Amino acid sequence: MSDSPEKSTFASRLGHNFLTGLFLLLPIGLTLYVVSVLLDLMGKFIQPALEVGLAWLWTNAKQPVPDFALGLYRQLVVVSSAVVMIFILVVVGYLSKRLFGKILHRWFATVLERIPGLGSLYGTIRQMVDALSGRNKDTFRRVVMVEFPRPGMWSIAFVTHEQPTVFSEAIGKPVVNVFIPAAPAPTTGVILQVSPDEVRETKLTVGEALGLLMSFGSVVPKPESKE
Repeated sequence: MSDSPEKSTFASRLGHNFLTGLFLLLPIGLTLYVVSVLLDLMGKFIQPALEVGLAWLWTNAKQPVPDFALGLYRQLVVVSSAVVMIFILVVVGYLSKRLFGKILHRWFATVLERIPGLGSLYGTIRQMVDALSGRNKDTFRRVVMVEFPRPGMWSIAFVTHEQPTVFSEAIGKPVVNVFIPAAPAPTTGVILQVSPDEVRETKLTVGEALGLLMSFGSVVPKPESKE
């Protein structure tokens, strides 16, 4: 009987350390996972081309073409594709800041947006990525609080449109579009149309609100000093 408190204390400490380590490494792990998935998607297009190019080099050198799906040759293809992808991303990022790159990007986006089905999907993903990356500050205009999911309970929300005429006319009064994100994945959530007097303003920035959501509410910005 006397040993049970010690066992309980040891178990609680072990569990606490486990959770501390988990939440410490979780953001790093998720970031690396997302990057690896994106690189893998791009690699499916780049690696076959690299294999053809490497086979051409071996053929010109009058050497037997190795099997690039095995051993060190496979690692050579993977590393080379990663280097090529990094180079492509750097070049695209550089060109996107220049006039030619902006015109090309606008033209490509216009073409995609005209494709039925694909256009709406592309537009939604682009707006979300721009909002989360800070490129489009108009997507998430203000950070507010709204009563959701029931009166008396408040949730963080982003005002995404100040005057959605189509909804205001349907409801018969002025409303604003608000996006209530889910935690810890703020890319999912619900969209509501609420009256302007039903939202409560906050002093949070978009970045602070996203950090609060992705940390399960544990990272709360400190109030500004009045000194």
